[in-house]
Amino acid sequence: MQCGIGLSQASDLFNATREAARQAREALRGGAPQGALVVSAGDPVPGAGSVARELLGVIPVVGGGSAGLLTDAGIISRGVAVVCFRSEEWVIQSACAGSTAVAPLAAADRVARLILSGRPNRRRYPRGVALAFGDGRAAQGAGSFSSRWREIMGPKLKSVGSLIPVSQALYCGAVLDAGPVSVLCLEGPGPVGIGVGSGWAPLTPTCVATRTEGPLVHELAGRPAADVYAEAAPGSPQDPARFPLGIALPEDQWLIRSVVGIEGRALRLGGDLPAGSEVRIMSASMNGLLHATQDATLTALKRLEGQAPSALLVVESAARWGVQNGSARCDWEMIREQAPAGTPLVGWLTASELTPAGGGQVTLQNGSVVVIAL
Repeated sequence: MQCGIGLSQASDLFNATREAARQAREALRGGAPQGALVVSAGDPVPGAGSVARELLGVIPVVGGGSAGLLTDAGIISRGVAVVCFRSEEWVIQSACAGSTAVAPLAAADRVARLILSGRPNRRRYPRGVALAFGDGRAAQGAGSFSSRWREIMGPKLKSVGSLIPVSQALYCGAVLDAGPVSVLCLEGPGPVGIGVGSGWAPLTPTCVATRTEGPLVHELAGRPAADVYAEAAPGSPQDPARFPLGIALPEDQWLIRSVVGIEGRALRLGGDLPAGSEVRIMSASMNGLLHATQDATLTALKRLEGQAPSALLVVESAARWGVQNGSARCDWEMIREQAPAGTPLVGWLTASELTPAGGGQVTLQNGSVVVIAL
């Protein structure tokens, strides 16, 4: 797999899309791209997929807006990144749910079936990686989306989702309304490395979420959730991004649910939390975040089975990046140090992430970093 990355901070984001696409195409060193990602920061870029195709040709193009682009020069709050892909052995396809598929379950069904219908070999499940972009509807229905996606696509496809901020838009070729999700699927014989890191540490003992309503937590341990939260982590109501809730997973991992707001005496989370869940209030450890980023990068590179990466893509929670303050630069440099010299590298900040959970499953996270080695 060949990858070319382009990046532009032109004030006009349509021109920035064209410039980034030109750079990415040229980085392939003469080869025509077969698929591309377009990720913007700043104002949405309506029709960004069509704009990129002016330079790249009529190829699968998928992407969306982000809370910021991660680059060697630092965070970019306004600009466009384009990643082009080319391979004689890989099949690259794109699909989106469209405006008629509002529910995440219907979106998963539609996108999965569109991709499967375009495959040259329909006798086996696809093997490779799916790079998805979704909006708030996908976030709220992540559980049903994940189950249906895995049911149709099978256990061999690794999937990573970038769930965009509310103010942003999804891109999928020339489609004006991509619906709740769009996906670029890269299917081929080579390995793809994916590493997921967190780095949050538990701050309090476990308590049970006794009354919830989707992402709204009314009670913890039978008491108003906001009261328990404020008592357990002083200062948390003023800076809730620093104190998410965590659910313990096997192998010392955590499912993170960010606290996006306090509504009366309830907590509004970045994803659903079922009643009966055992949770702990978490805090950020700078060393823990750095080590988690390092582990995610090393894991991704190791899973390439000795092959040199053609590019690294980084998907990071905006909440996780934000709590690092001045250490965020160290986090990025940690990734750069682990990669072979000269490896193309770009990333973007998300509202939430869909991360691989084994066996083709994905799970919704609010505070992770995902490193993808191609």
